[in-house]
Amino acid sequence: MENRILRVEKAEWLNDDYFILWIKDEQLAATTQAGQFYELRKYSSDPHRLRKPISVYNVEKNFIGFFIKKLGRGTTELATMKKGDELDLVGPLGNGFPLVESQKIALVSGGIGYPPLWYLRRKLAGKNDVYWLHGGNSKADVFPCDEIWSMDGSIGNQGYVTQGLETLLKFGGFDLIYACGPEPMLIQVAKVAAEYGVKLYVSMEAYMACGIGVCHGCVVPTGTPEHIVYKTVCKEGAIFDATEICWSAL
Repeated sequence: MENRILRVEKAEWLNDDYFILWIKDEQLAATTQAGQFYELRKYSSDPHRLRKPISVYNVEKNFIGFFIKKLGRGTTELATMKKGDELDLVGPLGNGFPLVESQKIALVSGGIGYPPLWYLRRKLAGKNDVYWLHGGNSKADVFPCDEIWSMDGSIGNQGYVTQGLETLLKFGGFDLIYACGPEPMLIQVAKVAAEYGVKLYVSMEAYMACGIGVCHGCVVPTGTPEHIVYKTVCKEGAIFDATEICWSAL
C-alpha cells in the first residue's frame, strides 16, 4: 500500500455518467491485482474530505485505469479532472480475486460492478473458458461483454442479469463464478450458485472511509446466523468465497 500524488495521464469519457482516469506508475502497476481497489481524491480538494474507493479497471504496462461513475460529491469532483491534474491516491487495497486455470467460468456483474471484472477477464483469458454476463438499468449502464441485460430493455435482454445466469447454469456445466455488483444481485447470484453447486467468489460492495480496516465502517457478516463474525470489506475483502458470507444477515 502506497500514498502517492500522481498526474492524470488521460481522462476518457464513455458517456454522460461514466469515465476512466489513467495514471502511470511502474511499481503500482506491477503489484496491482484484479479485484483490488484504490482510494482516490483530487489533490487540490479539501484535505479533510475522504478519498473514494474506486476499483481497478485495467492495468496496461505501467498504466492503471479507474472506471468511475459520476454519482455523489466525491466522484463528481473526480469527473472534473483532466490530463495533468494531480490525483491523491492510496493503494492498492484489498485482497484481489483468486486466479485459476483450466476452468469453465461465468463472470457476473451489475452496474458499477463491471470494472473489476474487465481486468479479471484479461488475467483469466487464454487459460480458461470464460463467459461474461453484465446487467444495468439502461443502455447507459452496460458495456462490452458476452451477454447484456437491461432493466428497461433498451439493450440486450430485458430483466435481471441473474436470470441469464440461471439459464446458463442449467445447460453450461460451469466450474466457477466470479461476481461483482449491488448487494441484491450478489444475494441472488449466491442463491443460484448454491442451487447448482457452483463455487462462487464475490466482490462485496460497502461504504468505506479509511480503506485499511481501522474504522470498521464497511463490515459484512460472515459465518452462520448463530455465530456471526464481522469482517472488513476493505482489508479482509473485498473478495470473499460466497460460503463465508452470512447472506441472511445482510
